Amino acid sequence: MATDTSARRGVLQLAALIEPMERAFPFRHGEPFARADNRLAVFAIPLATARAWPEELDVVYKESLLVMAERFGSYGPSPHRRAHQVELFQALFDRAERERLFAAGLPIPQSRSRGDDPQSPARPPPAVHEPAVQWTVAERRSQPYTRDDFLRATYVTEPMADELHDLLLGNKQLILYGPPGTGKTHVARALGRWLTGLADPPPERLTVIQFHPAYSYEEFIEGIRPQSRQSGGRYHVDYPARPGVFVRFCQQAARVDGACIFVIDEINRGNIARIFGELMLLLEYRDEAVPLPYSGNRFRIPPNVYLIGTMNTADRSIALVDFALRRRFHFFRFDADPDLLDRWLAGRPSPLPYLSALYRRLATEAVDDRDYAIGPSAFMRDLDEAGLSRLWRRSVMPYLEEYYVDQPARAQLWAWDGELVRGVRERRDGD
Repeated sequence: MATDTSARRGVLQLAALIEPMERAFPFRHGEPFARADNRLAVFAIPLATARAWPEELDVVYKESLLVMAERFGSYGPSPHRRAHQVELFQALFDRAERERLFAAGLPIPQSRSRGDDPQSPARPPPAVHEPAVQWTVAERRSQPYTRDDFLRATYVTEPMADELHDLLLGNKQLILYGPPGTGKTHVARALGRWLTGLADPPPERLTVIQFHPAYSYEEFIEGIRPQSRQSGGRYHVDYPARPGVFVRFCQQAARVDGACIFVIDEINRGNIARIFGELMLLLEYRDEAVPLPYSGNRFRIPPNVYLIGTMNTADRSIALVDFALRRRFHFFRFDADPDLLDRWLAGRPSPLPYLSALYRRLATEAVDDRDYAIGPSAFMRDLDEAGLSRLWRRSVMPYLEEYYVDQPARAQLWAWDGELVRGVRERRDGD
């Protein structure tokens, strides 16, 4: 039984995966299904939350159903009539039916036939003799994603696209680095879609996280977390070892037939040596497994897992990256590219004929250090004169003022109403 509703207790009891549910919600749960699958337990979800059915709960629920289908799909028909309540199953996928069920309640199971003596004891409900369902864990349908889709989405050149694709296929580990606004994260996502062949890959095929200075090994690989559970009328606190986001991704990828892409945005903002731990060895020796320190479980990276990192050179110089990381990843530089903006503008009419010339001057002249140049992504949107003015005043100028903090006059050369920018804008032909 996957679900049961208790109006008296005010909860929906839902069988779900323990780890993702505990990460998303503080719901109480019973003991794991030790003999069947210790990843699952029954959670008590308040009816108010069940009525709202938030997106996070829906994601965990669907992931849990796939695991249960895979684990229990070979089981025979159930002898428990109450476990087969069609109304309850329909309500999980139909909001209107769910509201009706919350208001009216479940129908009472009929255990006697019309001719039964009401004084006689109730007969147990008969077993349900439906044929056993042959479950398959099928990937949700998605539109295909090809090389042409990648080119249309990113506006990179064909040689650049092919090199990115071949580098990732060959080494399975790639870092895209360059100044802000050059489309690194966007290209990383699109490259992941290209490798999976899916326009909307599920989380187990394409996942994106972001490093930051507080990110830890325990979040990424594994660690211990306190867990309160009720047993015998008392609450007990345990400290079970829990897999981190990358280990969970690899566990899911091991059950997938096809490429699985893990994207680490802003990889250089974290303490890579501390976060990666044993991963430094496994990235170099993909066919090996190592024991993890908390659980003792042996861990390896499945051969179908590919890693893409993005690195903003304006946040930290590329020279500060650990050489151990350099040895394990290919590095591909993204620069502030006026030609990319031109390719984007070529496919759409713009009310700003000077935009290409203005951005080319900004990208090539405004900042001396190319690690801090301003990328074109901020300008790749529908802009009129007023919109570009706001963007320039509230985004471009603050960035230049920060870069030239000790030379304010250099920044003011690029003021929207200054002589340089106004001159480019007034040359309507863009030359």
